[in-house]
Amino acid sequence: MASKVALVTGGSSGIGEATALKLRELGYTTYAAARRAERMDHLTAAGIRTLAMDVTDEESMQAGIKRILAEQGRIDVLVNGAGYGSYGAIEDVPLAEARHQFEVNVFGGPGSPSSPSKPSATACAWRSHRSASGQPRTMKWLSAQDSTIAPDAPQ
Repeated sequence: MASKVALVTGGSSGIGEATALKLRELGYTTYAAARRAERMDHLTAAGIRTLAMDVTDEESMQAGIKRILAEQGRIDVLVNGAGYGSYGAIEDVPLAEARHQFEVNVFGGPGSPSSPSKPSATACAWRSHRSASGQPRTMKWLSAQDSTIAPDAPQ
């Protein structure tokens, strides 16, 4: 049986990097995505496939997902690990910047102005491809609170 295919955003550092390495260790065919693919050379050396992807850019996300589907035929697991820090006194951070950071860090990418709490744009792109292919539309959301990844756990 072929290994499960995972996409991890924010793969260049932190939780995304650690998750990509753990998934690879567990036998997943793992793709790590980040804005700066050159920061993931060490992941390539570890057998992880890397790609440049910006979760705030719809075209970038669609291209990354299309590449994985062309190479693997499916994506079984999506981990939204992308995030960034915006620093400063709260009264000095413009509200638009605070909202943008929240969208990227909590939802994995900007929602629409009419529905800012919708699933991430990455998740929406992934889900639309799953629907079109006839594959089930289930998703396991992982967050910083998850301490383990159980590859055979019921979904």
